[in-house]
Amino acid sequence: MLRPVFISLVLLLAPLAHASVEQAGSAEALVAGAAQELAVVGEDQVADTVLQTLDVPAIARFTLGRHGRSLDDASKTRFTEAFEAYLRRQIVSHASEFSGVQMSVTKISQRNARDAVVTTLIERPGDRVTLRWRVIERGGKWSVVDLEFAGIWLAIEQRAQVSAILDRPGATIETVIAQFE
Repeated sequence: MLRPVFISLVLLLAPLAHASVEQAGSAEALVAGAAQELAVVGEDQVADTVLQTLDVPAIARFTLGRHGRSLDDASKTRFTEAFEAYLRRQIVSHASEFSGVQMSVTKISQRNARDAVVTTLIERPGDRVTLRWRVIERGGKWSVVDLEFAGIWLAIEQRAQVSAILDRPGATIETVIAQFE
């Protein structure tokens, strides 16, 4: 599926993008607070901290795309659980690679009242990376639904890969789930 380092980078930094559009003036303070929370949790809590920021069911539904319409609820649930387990494994296996990272918000683009893209600059010794975070508000809660690094949107890329698998002759949702395991 996706390159593990890319996915772990964006997922480990996802809590840093938990900024509300209404509080755009204090986005840097919100990001610093989220970064500080991630810095103080134990290694065994990093995955939980990151996954709480992501809207995993929404990302999983988007990832299934048109193929999701033909699946029963049990298959969708199995896919979402396998997808979340895959994300958790990637976060846990790469958590130690991201010590010493500093991040700053450089721009917040409000797409509408409940949808924004937060642009951030991630710095670590010898490296500077721009990441963009798509955040939406549902039911009063903001969460990350996609991340862009080097021109590649995580959910969009994952959707293309899942679709390519399911478009193969004889492929089923179980084929995709097996790729996550």
